[in-house]
Amino acid sequence: MLDELKFVKGAIGKKDLIPYLTHFKIEDGTIRSFNGVLALSSPIDFDINCVPKAEPFIKAIQNCKETAALHMTPAKRLGVSSGAFKAFIDCVDEETPHVVPEGETFEIDGEALLKAVKTIAPFVGEDASRPWSNGILINGQSAYATNNVMVVEYWVGSLFPIVCNLPKAAIREMLRINEPPIIAQATAESLTFHYSGERWLRTALLKTDWPDLAKVLDVECNPEPIDDRLYEALETIKPFLDKWGRVFIGDGLIQTTIAEGEGAWYEVPDYQYEGVYQLQMLALLENVAHSIDFTSYPKPCIFYGENLRGAIVGMR
Repeated sequence: MLDELKFVKGAIGKKDLIPYLTHFKIEDGTIRSFNGVLALSSPIDFDINCVPKAEPFIKAIQNCKETAALHMTPAKRLGVSSGAFKAFIDCVDEETPHVVPEGETFEIDGEALLKAVKTIAPFVGEDASRPWSNGILINGQSAYATNNVMVVEYWVGSLFPIVCNLPKAAIREMLRINEPPIIAQATAESLTFHYSGERWLRTALLKTDWPDLAKVLDVECNPEPIDDRLYEALETIKPFLDKWGRVFIGDGLIQTTIAEGEGAWYEVPDYQYEGVYQLQMLALLENVAHSIDFTSYPKPCIFYGENLRGAIVGMR
């Protein structure tokens, strides 16, 4: 039973403002969680319908050293017993807002989609003023992400039947589950990924009105292979960054400041490029991009990787 709880725990509500969202819903041999954005469901070997408080229920099952036995008490609590251990979990006995999959079902290439999400998830933003950027946009055969300094396009290789914007919470759960979904189901406001074993993840969707990324990405460029010394330099000087996290590239140096006798630098004598960037952003290119056109600075610099292209904007 612990495996089933691990699958659904990612959509437990964190606050008691809406108490039902901090509870599991066990119904007709399934267990579901819902936090207002995400819902997760898995079959469970228990045939009593109830709505137990989620966190104490997980802890009770974790404490079961022998086979767990579950039952409802006359006081409508969920009893958990295993050997010498017993616990009683508070339940609610009213209708709850726990959701189920809705909409049209369609086939997807789950393996390709999961690989795309893994690759570009680090580029997803956290910008309250641009909520659309806090997700992965899937449009046609491409998946897009941006953190407002970088934008990436990943060619999934198969057509996704709908245009949708997956929120960061759903992305996080897809990575935690780390299994390719087998089919999808969608309405205008939600998308459900179905997994093997009759498990599913349903998520609300973000708006899809992104800016025209072609204006940034469809430009002429002359990318060159990225020198691995770049990442060695970034890691070495990272402890000496200023409050803006800047790195200055030029004159055969990668340095944290251009002020004489301050900060730190790393020598790359034959490195010909110039520019100012956020170290954290440049570091995201490692293991993702194999070439870049640094000569475009201060305009966006286009980079390429496996099934991927993107742009990074420098600082002035």
